[in-house]
Amino acid sequence: MEIDDILRDFETSAKPQTKLELENIESDLVQAMINERMAPELLPYKHSLMETVLLRIQSQQQHLLDSHEYGDSNAEAGVVSSDFKLRLMIIETDIERISYVVRLYIRTRLSKIEKFSIFYINETAEEMDASRSRLSAQEKTYMHKFFQILTQLYNNSFLKRLPRELALLDDTQDFESMISEPDLEVPVFVKVVTSSPIEISLGEEGDLELIKDGVYVVKYRLIRRYLEIGDVILI
Repeated sequence: MEIDDILRDFETSAKPQTKLELENIESDLVQAMINERMAPELLPYKHSLMETVLLRIQSQQQHLLDSHEYGDSNAEAGVVSSDFKLRLMIIETDIERISYVVRLYIRTRLSKIEKFSIFYINETAEEMDASRSRLSAQEKTYMHKFFQILTQLYNNSFLKRLPRELALLDDTQDFESMISEPDLEVPVFVKVVTSSPIEISLGEEGDLELIKDGVYVVKYRLIRRYLEIGDVILI
């Protein structure tokens, strides 16, 4: 196989159909990461986007492996040019860049899962459609395992010494709930991306109209549903 054939294979198989689609996927991934970091709650998992991104990374990694094997076997013959090596370095850098954003997205989500584990265990207990779940299958497994380990640690440390009615981690019967929940009243910075104006009620302070490309500071609860449908983004 010639060098040009390898590069042509990468262009046709490792990338989406068009350059525009690739740019859209990357921008969607970055924005999903920013939204997740700025939101006080765990946002719905980007099932389709993450599947596409991970497949792309896997394809690029396989391409690099094949190319390096070709380069190693033909290095002594002098057919591997500096341009070929440069292209591989660019692809490898691209993999690292996208992988970093993916890791940041996942780590942000896991930190929220750990902080509000009981809350999200209860919320997702009756979910039937895995493709529309707030969590991925791997995140659900992590959440339940984390809570199991945490419960065992607390029991071994001090809970077993308390009366049974005081040892419940999910008690909501007394004056204060034991379940930590996300604070939806925190202010967030939002940017409007829809062309249709958005009107939100501020209670006694009246209404606020949000217009396209405008940047505002509002309580998260007020723009929560607009974030979910993509009318606004967090910044």
